[in-house]
Amino acid sequence: MTPSLYLVSVNPFAGKSLAALAIGLHLREAGIRVGYFKPVGTLPHTVRGVTTDEDAFFISERLNPDAPLDALCPVLLTPEFMSRALNGELAELRARIRESYARVAAGRDVVIVGGVGTLSRGSLLGLSAPAIAELLGSKVLVLAKFVSQASAEEVLLARRLLGDQYAGTIFNFVGPSEEETLRGDMERYLEAHGTPVLGVIPRDELLSGITVRELVEHLPAKMLCCDKALDELVLHFVIGAMGVASAARYFRQLGDKAVITGGDRADIQLAALQTPTKAIILTGNIYPSAVITRRAQQLGVALLLAPHDTLTTVERVEQIAGRLRVRGSAKVERGRALFEKHVDLERIRAVIGLDGPPGAPSVTPATERAQTT
Repeated sequence: MTPSLYLVSVNPFAGKSLAALAIGLHLREAGIRVGYFKPVGTLPHTVRGVTTDEDAFFISERLNPDAPLDALCPVLLTPEFMSRALNGELAELRARIRESYARVAAGRDVVIVGGVGTLSRGSLLGLSAPAIAELLGSKVLVLAKFVSQASAEEVLLARRLLGDQYAGTIFNFVGPSEEETLRGDMERYLEAHGTPVLGVIPRDELLSGITVRELVEHLPAKMLCCDKALDELVLHFVIGAMGVASAARYFRQLGDKAVITGGDRADIQLAALQTPTKAIILTGNIYPSAVITRRAQQLGVALLLAPHDTLTTVERVEQIAGRLRVRGSAKVERGRALFEKHVDLERIRAVIGLDGPPGAPSVTPATERAQTT
């Protein structure tokens, strides 16, 4: 079976897509034929009449655009699919995954396999991360956000669950204070206990940012003014639910922000417009006053009308922030640069079995494997 590297995480939105793109593009530039495969997905996306996973399609388009669409993500955990599976209407999911993997892997030297959610996702169907790693014989790279010593404990547990399939860990979105905690004794302890730390990637504002256009598309929201602001990058989100005096002090501390507040809170909206603000998200489907609209137009601040209440809108923004970290060419290039600088990519090559000199994979090329089988 074609060798593979399976990217999983101990927390949601830990950077699996970023890692898949960065590692895959690094290997491809070294002359290695790379494929991308996502056995289990959660984001249905229809392309040319075929429904696949949105992230799987996005990454595959950049790594192996000729891959068969219907094989990229054989199991989509939609509510309908889960209902049918739990009722026993769907069988042989493991066989479906193996067959789809073989189709994607044909003609490839290595396949990057994308995980979904955390290690436990898919367990109801017997498709947890450890189960899939064993099924495909993949080496597993664990992504983790390091926020405290508890993050290291989660990685140690993942190491135990994955057994011999485990290859190492990359800590992602690491702040300056967290990096100080992680480096030194903690890293040495993990290494000594069979838990290699293959990278420590600092938190990056560009990768955490979301464009106004993405907010409009994915909230979804109605753009009320300032179309020229669609490509502005929002780096911070502030919930405007406090008194106006407190809000004004807080707003002045943050630039490049979007303020989420009720459409009837003209006082909060005006306070936001008096500080560096990229967008105001008006919740509850309540239109702003004419005064607010005119002032936003003068300043070029986008006004977005969201159909949900404030709490639901905040939850959707959090989901969007996790999903869209590496969408767009600028983010992809920034992610690659961070990986090149902060991740031991040569060590990862060796884990997969591609430990020859750059540009010359040590595995038998796919064309030769085909001729000998």
